[in-house]
Amino acid sequence: MTGKESSKQHIPERSCVICRQRFAKKELFRFVSGKGASDNELIPDDKKVMQGRGYYVCGNETCLERFKFFRPRKKKFRG
Repeated sequence: MTGKESSKQHIPERSCVICRQRFAKKELFRFVSGKGASDNELIPDDKKVMQGRGYYVCGNETCLERFKFFRPRKKKFRG
């Protein structure tokens, strides 16, 4: 055994981009910037399977309201 009980299952966690609190992945809403989105647009990903950079938001009303004004930073390519 590796020290962990085999009966415990791993639950993936993600953090809300607004309040930075950690939640189980299934409790959060996911938005994607990638194919099909313009530069400043984020597409909701209800099934949580779309390709692209994902941004997670909790269900708190304050966070959802502030997320309307959220704009992700563009990563600079080094090459």
